[in-house]
Amino acid sequence: FGSKRGFWRIHDIFQKYKIPLTIFGVGMALERNLEICNAIKKANYEIASHGWRWIDYQYISKSKEKKDMNKAIKAIKKIFGNKPLGWYTGRCSPNTLDLVMENGNFIYCSDTYSDDIPYWEKRGNKKQLMIPYSLDNNDMKFATNQGFNNGDQFYNYLKDSFDALYEEGKKYPKMMSVGLHCRLVGRPGRIQSLKKFLNYVLKHDDVWICKRIDIAKHWIKNYSDI
Repeated sequence: FGSKRGFWRIHDIFQKYKIPLTIFGVGMALERNLEICNAIKKANYEIASHGWRWIDYQYISKSKEKKDMNKAIKAIKKIFGNKPLGWYTGRCSPNTLDLVMENGNFIYCSDTYSDDIPYWEKRGNKKQLMIPYSLDNNDMKFATNQGFNNGDQFYNYLKDSFDALYEEGKKYPKMMSVGLHCRLVGRPGRIQSLKKFLNYVLKHDDVWICKRIDIAKHWIKNYSDI
């Protein structure tokens, strides 16, 4: 459902609102959905790598994880013409961040949930920009126990998160990540909640809706020493 219908429903909304997206693309899935890849290119969305396959790397060897990382990078470069600048495994291992930093080509990594703003992870003489992802402002909770039962719950949670961060933002900047999945929020009974939230956000001043790579470049330019 996600690739057949959900993507197009979400894509239509973001094109209508002229809002950019960062897409975490799984390499194998991208190779199997070239029509979607063409739409992504035309829309100028950012493609960040979401690995080669959606598997849990917790107990997978570092060499196997590195091999899959390279396959994911190769797939995106082949389809989109450039290597991905962002990385997010999702179900990472103790080796994931080391591999990201060893690769050296990623401007940012999103395998973290530990802050409201980007930060630098330092290891030895290397540092990696981390742009946190969100598991609570995320439609994945439609598919979990004690998660969202309907679109109103999703909308209200996103609205409350936005309101809290917007209020705090009067003193210092904040970042809000919203995780969307084609197979989840792309359902007819849930998509209205996304529309409502976008309409709500767009009524506010001093809000920047952008790709993650834009956040990364902004952070590097202004806060490279933090």
